[in-house]
Amino acid sequence: MLWFGMLFNMAAVQVNIVSRSWLAYRLSGSALVLGIVAIARGLPQLVLSPVGGLAADRFDKRTLLVASQLTMCVLSLGNAVLVQTGVIQIWQLVVIGLLQGIVFPFTMPTRQALIPVLVRGEDLPNALAMDSAGRNLNRVAAPSLAGVLIAWNPTIAFYTVAALYLGSAVTLLRLPPVPSTPDGSRNLRQQMAFGFRYMMGRRRLMILMGMAFIAVILGMPYQQMLPVFQSAVLKVGPERLGFMYGAVGAGALLGSLVVAYRSDDPRRQQYQLIAGVAFGAILIPFALSHSFVLSVVMLLFIGLSNEVFMTINRTLVVLNTDRQLYGRVMGTYAMTFSLMPIATLPIGAIVDVVGAPATIAVTGSLLALAVIALSFILPRIWNKDVAAAT
Repeated sequence: MLWFGMLFNMAAVQVNIVSRSWLAYRLSGSALVLGIVAIARGLPQLVLSPVGGLAADRFDKRTLLVASQLTMCVLSLGNAVLVQTGVIQIWQLVVIGLLQGIVFPFTMPTRQALIPVLVRGEDLPNALAMDSAGRNLNRVAAPSLAGVLIAWNPTIAFYTVAALYLGSAVTLLRLPPVPSTPDGSRNLRQQMAFGFRYMMGRRRLMILMGMAFIAVILGMPYQQMLPVFQSAVLKVGPERLGFMYGAVGAGALLGSLVVAYRSDDPRRQQYQLIAGVAFGAILIPFALSHSFVLSVVMLLFIGLSNEVFMTINRTLVVLNTDRQLYGRVMGTYAMTFSLMPIATLPIGAIVDVVGAPATIAVTGSLLALAVIALSFILPRIWNKDVAAAT
């Protein structure tokens, strides 16, 4: 039931991303404005993700999930009404993004903290990979659906987001209550501080989160820039924008299935580094392409390599975390993803000056070089930790 609820939730997220990005660029014609709309949602997530993680450790996880999905439904419904009445403006997109950003930190850490509770330890790597597969299944279908709905009637796309969030809430009601066991010996501030000290004292966790940070800052902003590539570089219609997002999702789905199939392979760390280099490197030909077909093919491989990198990274984070701290660790981990829309703001400003192709080609190159540098450093640190443990 958690998995099916995730399907509805991720469909809503994907349709929302495509629709809001398209609308922001349609209203403004500026990549910088795209970044502003994105950062409106990302900034609250960055600040509140640790709070959401602590809430996941302290309160009933099902209640938190259902409440967050219903709130997102109401916000999306308001967005749809504004679009239908024709009064929607950029500042309204920003305000709605801020409110959605406040709610989202109570969703992702809670959902991720539930998986290890519901699944046996030996099945956890496979379960996390299948969770990624389910999310990426929506990344194939939902963006394409969004593109078709936008081309038909943008209002329908925004009402669809609200309906999907409602479907997620109804599905999650089928979950049994999953009460947490809060540490009564500490107040909220002490428990949050304990979670941070726990992570700071574990070098592997900090390295893994640092790797996710690099990928999110240098690699992920290309997704928010896809409307720019669609309109200004490839010069195709909005229905093709959905297929561009769908190609990323198809590659990501394949990547998550590959990780699920190889979930017991001890060489996860090496696969992660290879996938990280590939992610950055493939961004370069995509950025320089003026062919829609070639761009879609590149997006397929970008989605695949990015998903292999991030799924293995998330699996290693969970495997190196004590069960009673899943929520707090995943809340902090969610902060790295909150940085993606924040990174989009300076990237959007640069795109407005030098263009999307040059900007994304340079960030892709920097990502590949950063992961190559890490590939020489990480094995030594990993081996030192193993030696210390033995």
